[in-house]
Amino acid sequence: MTPTKATVVQDSERASNIPPVQDVTQPLELRSKRTERRRRKLEKRALSKPSPNSQLRGFMDLPIELLLQILEILRPSDIFVLGRVNKTLHAFLMDQETRIARNIINLRYPILERCLLRPVLMEAIDSAIQPLLKQPDRPDLLLSHRVVAHQNIPPPDNSLHCTCLTCLMRWNALCAVVDLAHWQDNLDKGEPIPTIPRGMDASWNRELLARHRRVVINALTSPLWYARLLEAHLDSTARSIRRHGLNKTDQRPHFHITDEDQRVGTDSFLQRKGPPTVEYPYARDFYYMLEAFLPCRNWVEARQQWVYVSQAQEWHEIDLRMLVDMDAMKRQQSAPPIQVSNPSLPRCDNRCLIARMGDLYRHYGTRSLWEKYEVLKCPVVEVTEVWVEDESHGRQPSALVETKTVSSSDVDNWLEEPPRHHFPAGAYTRSARLVWVGQDGDQRRLSPSTMILESLADAWKLQDALSYTRGCFAGVSALAADGDAQVFTVAYHPKLAMAWSHRGGSSESGPQTHTIIFAEGEERAELRRILRSEWSAATAKHSMFPALLCSLMLAHSLDTTLADIKAAVREVEARTGHHRFASRRQTQPAAGELGHLSAQMSGCAAKLANGTRKMKVVEAINEFIAQHTLQPPHLSTNPGEPFSKTHIDLLRHRVQMQAVDTAYVQQRVQIQIAALFHLIAQQDNAIAFDTASATRSIAASSLQDSSSMKMLALVAMFFLPGSFVAALFSAPLFAWDEALASGEIAVATRPQFALFWAVTAPLTAVVFVLYGVWMCIQGRRERGQRRSASQLDIV
Repeated sequence: MTPTKATVVQDSERASNIPPVQDVTQPLELRSKRTERRRRKLEKRALSKPSPNSQLRGFMDLPIELLLQILEILRPSDIFVLGRVNKTLHAFLMDQETRIARNIINLRYPILERCLLRPVLMEAIDSAIQPLLKQPDRPDLLLSHRVVAHQNIPPPDNSLHCTCLTCLMRWNALCAVVDLAHWQDNLDKGEPIPTIPRGMDASWNRELLARHRRVVINALTSPLWYARLLEAHLDSTARSIRRHGLNKTDQRPHFHITDEDQRVGTDSFLQRKGPPTVEYPYARDFYYMLEAFLPCRNWVEARQQWVYVSQAQEWHEIDLRMLVDMDAMKRQQSAPPIQVSNPSLPRCDNRCLIARMGDLYRHYGTRSLWEKYEVLKCPVVEVTEVWVEDESHGRQPSALVETKTVSSSDVDNWLEEPPRHHFPAGAYTRSARLVWVGQDGDQRRLSPSTMILESLADAWKLQDALSYTRGCFAGVSALAADGDAQVFTVAYHPKLAMAWSHRGGSSESGPQTHTIIFAEGEERAELRRILRSEWSAATAKHSMFPALLCSLMLAHSLDTTLADIKAAVREVEARTGHHRFASRRQTQPAAGELGHLSAQMSGCAAKLANGTRKMKVVEAINEFIAQHTLQPPHLSTNPGEPFSKTHIDLLRHRVQMQAVDTAYVQQRVQIQIAALFHLIAQQDNAIAFDTASATRSIAASSLQDSSSMKMLALVAMFFLPGSFVAALFSAPLFAWDEALASGEIAVATRPQFALFWAVTAPLTAVVFVLYGVWMCIQGRRERGQRRSASQLDIV
């Protein structure tokens, strides 16, 4: 339809009245899961970054000063555990290891640090001296000490740390500390430490020593490991003190430790007065009686305080300089001496070496093992002089021994006596003087006085030697020479201590040996018997003549000990019958004294252990004689010469045979101990069997008694109703007279009949109630006792 004109006009007018169109559109908001996840991730990352004004949220956010103060109050074991939390904390602890360990040691282990020093690392030693320390035949070890392989000490590492005398003692002390800590559980539980036969080795011991060696090497290179080692030794010391304190039979003085001391975890309680324990535990058998192994310190009674060895490097440097000087003397100008580039090492001539080594000898002698011989007055001094013949008239010159007493006031004149004397047999020259110190077995007195002993030591230059040997348990040593005098010592506590000096002498006086001997009882008698033997002049004039006397005396004592043990073993073998010797019969079987025989064999085992120690000392003396007599490679083979290779081989062979005999006797003792153990077990089983038989008889008798009681109960049940009825009817509760009058069977009751039941019924009920209460109380008491016993078992 075609629009008309009027319609168009109306539409145009209507369009003119419509308002204009406005654009009100807006951009759409983007919504996406990926966008939301990214936004949340960015917000979380922003919140995780610490801001200066934000609060601390972790241990590592603390200031480093506060963090170190917190760490220093922890134990070293806690530091190792803390280092396993995360890598960041582990890196921080390793970076601050030295500072943390130093703070912990200063707070907790200042005393142990002064007693247990670490050997000096090889990298801190002059490169020119390092080859000397690695020599297998070092002169300082040959002169002063012998390197002995112990079963509880691993060998040192001469490529990592110094092996001078001072550092070797430090290494041995640290290794002994680790091994002592390993066996603390056995000592607490009373379980014996496994033993290894002499001359044998065990795979478990090699593995254990290898593990201990790694621990000590870590302690040398890591301060935290060193602090951890001190912590372990403090724990071992505290446990040992507690263990010995609970042993009422141990009457030795002990350290005092409280629960508060153990809770704090410091070594401050070791500063109190206690027994000095500087002896070195060279065997695990010493662990049983060891309480506090604290070397390098000693108690001074006059000052009432502990005195520690100097911590400076001076002792280590003196050992190095001594090694250099000895090597130069050994070369005998055949090669130029080693030029040490380290200016800190002090130049040490012979007199300086003697003075400084004297300090070390006096330190070891601060704790004298012979204090009971400190006497103020003594009228006489007992001496022995050895004279050698001047003219032999074609035969071998002999020696003459003279023992006499000298007045204490006349000792100076005795020292000035001429070295030549005419006896009825001819002219003799004095070669040796011996002064006896100790208690005389015949006259029961002490000789000589302290003042006389000091004057003799001053005259013969034996002050340092006496200080050293009186504080030494066992061993043989050569001290630094003082001029033309060579000084030696031998010790075997508590039987023998000897110090002597030897001078070559002039053509008129000849060699002179001056000896001071601490001996008494059987040892003194045996030494006198050996001196009275026939000795050649060459042997009596030799510098090793006193050492030979000690070796022969200890070897004879060992033979006597083995003979006594053999006699005891033969007696026990005859009593037990556990042997295959055709010449020995069991005449009197061991029955009621098995415990006594077992104790006797245990005593023999202990004596054999002492004999093993004595045999090692004899071996050390023989090797010492060989080192100071034979000069390789030109070994003397002439049997007529004193201390030739033939004599040395004879001494060594005799000690080897003694070792074989000792091992044989030890096996026999162990066999008898095992046999007695089985016999005691059999005896206990027999007693148990007799007890079971008696119990069976008692049970049969009880069964018979029970049957009889049952029969009696049946008889009582048979008669009880009639007895009850008769008793009831005999009571005045029924009217029997009325029943007889009436002629009937029925019987009437009286008022007392009701009263009877009124009293009887409540009384019976009360009895049953009291019985029930008593049973409940007994049951509760038994349950309480069982509960207490179970709690004790759990603990």
